[in-house]
Order: sequence, then structure tokens, then C-alpha cells
Amino acid sequence: MLALLIGTALAADRRTDVVEAVERAAPAVVAIETEMTVANPFPLWGPAEFETTSQGSGVVIDTTGIVLTNAHVVDGAHDIKVHTSDGNAYDARLIGMESDLDLAVLALDTKDVLPTIELGSSDGLFLGEPSIAIGNPYGLGHSVSTGIISSVSREVEIQRGIVQDYVQTDAAINPGNSGGALVNIEGELIGINTAIHAQGQGIGFAIPVDRASKVAQDLMLYGKVRVPWLGTDLGDLSKRRLTGTPLEEGAVIIENVHADSPAAAAGLETGDLLYKADGRAIHSRADLNAYLSQMKPGSEIALSLYRGTKPLKVDVTTSDFPEELVDGVIADVLGVELKTSREGLLVVGVVPTGAWADAGLRTGDIILAVNGAAIQKPEDLRSALVDAKSGHRSSATFTVARGTHRGSVTLRI
Repeated sequence: MLALLIGTALAADRRTDVVEAVERAAPAVVAIETEMTVANPFPLWGPAEFETTSQGSGVVIDTTGIVLTNAHVVDGAHDIKVHTSDGNAYDARLIGMESDLDLAVLALDTKDVLPTIELGSSDGLFLGEPSIAIGNPYGLGHSVSTGIISSVSREVEIQRGIVQDYVQTDAAINPGNSGGALVNIEGELIGINTAIHAQGQGIGFAIPVDRASKVAQDLMLYGKVRVPWLGTDLGDLSKRRLTGTPLEEGAVIIENVHADSPAAAAGLETGDLLYKADGRAIHSRADLNAYLSQMKPGSEIALSLYRGTKPLKVDVTTSDFPEELVDGVIADVLGVELKTSREGLLVVGVVPTGAWADAGLRTGDIILAVNGAAIQKPEDLRSALVDAKSGHRSSATFTVARGTHRGSVTLRI
């Protein structure tokens, strides 16, 4: 009896805050297995394509089987299977993905009610507070590592030209942990584990949960991320051109200010060089869009810019992108009249002053794709142009057919 009482007491002592946090969070962390077809880099020594598999992690955020993970975990996969902590396996389909932000949302093929993780907040994290990483490293299944928050807002260029703030932890994060949970001592999700430092030990990065949850909501509701619109078209500037200037960290140039837009109301002008947003450096157009994507339309953003040699600061109240704008892009900027055909969109009329005519294109040409998105009907073209213009692009790449020939051309939009 005494031994039993001692054993019970010792078990109670071992039930630490970390144990309880893991018990709350771990049932909602899943292992992800993907299959994809990749091109053989040495086709002379085998088939042109072959199948490969990879592993990652994810987090259940809705009881119906909605899973949040990294985009790079599922990018290119034609088959996705999700394994839950209780040993069940489910087929999954991709709801939406945002590669620039490295986030994706999956839906499991199940009618089961799944355990979910409680969302915490990445705003107000303390330097040095405990952190727990839960995931599927090296395909080993559910694994747990502990550490502390090493930085609450570390700027990292994980993708070229896109610098984002990440939660840094020294909890061990290994290949396969990507997409898994970083939780606090209450078992609340504070980040999505996404990367490790190639040269460092105990240096891992997680996408802050506040950004991840906003992106997940957009992907579930709209199938894409809503980026608040500034009302401008932006272009990247070569780092070489900026070397030795106050803008050598990066900047974007305003190539166009749309009438009756937030930018027009704030007094922005074509030729202005934007180099900071809310005090953080802008490294590229994609970088600015990634920063804006964590905000909602209607948010105010403070822009630092140069107009010639004069530094200025301007506050812009963003808006939703006015989708009717693309009608003018098709008719006036591109200058085309279109008709649906079996192959794609047939150009049946061309305005001599439009971008289509300027590029030497003509009637009878067929639009097959825009920025890699297949075009079969007018709605496809409008959708592709909305995506491009709402992302502050001034041009798009069109794949065009003329007779038996295929080619790609970049046109102003």
C-alpha cells in the first residue's frame, strides 16, 4: 500500500506543465504523407518521370477535419494522406495554398469529429518563455521537443526577396516538423513550425499564429489570400541599382496610381520609391504583399518613400480590390475582344494602341494561360487578372497559341 501511494505521488509530481500542455495540444497535430511526380534530372538513365514521397506535419484547426500546414509540405502533391495521433489515416484535398507565405489548408475526407488545437496569440509573446514543438520529424511519428522563445519577431528571408517576421525557438525542429505546432505552456498554438537555420543548432523558426490564422481564414473563405489594395501597380528595383543609396536594403517603384484609389487619395505619385511599410524595410513587391496579407482591407499602413531626393511619409487606408477594374484592363490596356474556343480564349478583335497589338500579337491568337493559370473561358481570364492586379502587378505572362506554335509573352495589364 505504501509503495502504491508513493508511486501515485511521484506520478503526480511528474505531471508537469509541459506534460499537460502536450496532452492538450498533441491530439490535434497530424503527420502528413505526400506523393508527387517529379521529372528525372537524368532521363537518359531512366524514365522521364518518377514517383517520390515526403513527410511533414500539420495542425487540425476545425473539428470537421480542416488542417493547417506549410505550403512546401504539399506543393506539387497528387496524393495527400493525413495520419492522426490515434492511428487513423485520411485522404486529404488541398483547399488553398499561398506559396509566398508558405501556408496551406487541407480538408480531410472524413465525417469524424476531430480534436482541434486551441489558438493562442503570437502578439505579446515573452522572450524566454517556454515553447514546445510537436510534429513528425524524419517521418518518426508524433514527437515532442521543448525549449524557449529565442526571439518574438525575427526577420528572416526564407524565400528570396520575401522577408517576414518569425517566432524563433531553440526547441528542436527537424525535417518533417514543417507544418507542425509550436505551442506555449498552456498548450495553445503560437506558431506553425516552418524552417531551421542551415548553419545553426537549436535555431528554428515558426510562422506566428496571428498571421497563420488570418491566412487560413482567407484560404477557407475565398480560396486565396486577400491582400489589402493600395491602389498602385508596383515594380521591383534591382539591388545593384540601389547600392550606395539610402535604399540599398530594397525598395519598390510606383509604376501607376489608379484613379479613385487609396493611393490617389493619399497623394502617392507614379515614380515614388517605397522603401518602408510601418517602419519595416520593403525588399520587393512580393515582400510588401506578404506583409499586407496579414492585414484586412481597410487597415491603415504608414509608407516611407522618396519622391526624387525628398523623403516623405504617407498614411494609406487600404481597400478591397475593385474587381470591375479588370474589365478596363481587358478592353483598354490589353485592348482585346475575346470569344471562347475549344483551346482557350480566341482573340477576335484588337485595339491598335493596346498592349496586345504593341507586342505584335493579333486577331486569331488564342490565350491558353496567364501566369501559369489555364484559361478556358472569360471568367478564368478575369480571375487571373484579379489575382495579378490585386497583388499590385503591372504585368502578366500570357501563354499564347498561333496555329501550331506556342509561346509566352509578358504584357502590361
